[in-house]
Amino acid sequence: MRGQMPVALFALVFGVLEFAGGAQEMVYLGFLQSERYPLIAGALGVLAGALLLAAGVALLVRSPLASVLAQAAAWVSVPVFILTGVITHRAGWPITAVGIGYPLLLTFFCLRGEKRGNAMSKS
Repeated sequence: MRGQMPVALFALVFGVLEFAGGAQEMVYLGFLQSERYPLIAGALGVLAGALLLAAGVALLVRSPLASVLAQAAAWVSVPVFILTGVITHRAGWPITAVGIGYPLLLTFFCLRGEKRGNAMSKS
């Protein structure tokens, strides 16, 4: 599918950034400062980043599970970044925008590719 590699590589980069930011929040403020909310928000950020990273890897290797992982990343990332970025303002606006928008874009990209693949195989 056209444009698959750049979309997958951006998913890898954004997933690693989300993972690292969530881990930093979780370790520094959660464990070392013993604050409860940063511990929970950091763990959710790590989960969202890991799912986006896994979806990027699956898309890069053209796995049939890429669309499932992209949907899972969207289902986790959107509520996490609405909570941490919009409601509580813990996350900055750039990573909030990426955390909400990119998993949705990735899901749309994967589902569009599946529709094209199914249409091409039927003809």
